[in-house]
Amino acid sequence: MITHLFGQLARMEPDGPTVDIDVQGVRYQVLVPLFLWPELLELAHERDLDDPAQRPELALHTTYHATTNVPVPVLVGFLRRPERDFFRKFTTVEGIGPAKAAKAMTVSVSTLARAIEQEDRATLTKLPGIGARAADKIIATLRGKVAAEAALRDGAIDRPVDVAAMRQNTMVADSVAAVTGLGYSRAEATRWVEEAIVAQPELATVEELTLAVLRARAR
Repeated sequence: MITHLFGQLARMEPDGPTVDIDVQGVRYQVLVPLFLWPELLELAHERDLDDPAQRPELALHTTYHATTNVPVPVLVGFLRRPERDFFRKFTTVEGIGPAKAAKAMTVSVSTLARAIEQEDRATLTKLPGIGARAADKIIATLRGKVAAEAALRDGAIDRPVDVAAMRQNTMVADSVAAVTGLGYSRAEATRWVEEAIVAQPELATVEELTLAVLRARAR
């Protein structure tokens, strides 16, 4: 059982949502709940994660999942141990596996735990992938079991993470890296990518955005 990892943040992928952590040359892919993403972005702070010298150190409390239905093992990581403890309880709810739980947790553990203890279905049904039936199952399964987590002083991020904005920021960063890899300066690449986004806001992938930049340069 892997319960803790300490290494360097090597990659971030919000569509997972996953991070890669390099531990002395061994890279682990770890599923990370979305509510932690702002802290991870702050840790990365525009560093080039492809450059080992720029990668920040990262410590994660982890839990390991593998079932007969999903035999591929999944590591799930957290910045604080109580968050991991709550996640383990959260995934005991029928129909909520690790991937669904990680994507649903767009608010802090204390905010989510308080909603459960207070039977606040309105808050729970705002979470991605959680409908009225799932909210009722969560409350029925966990009410009275997450009082300690409800009292956590974890920042109480009441506003959900803006997943769409987060994905666009990552797409922009990846496109800048792609253009920079072609020999252009980072300043040029950043300006051109931003111009392409303004001109064509419908661009939805790194490939589309990078191609738009290159076409603009060809003109």
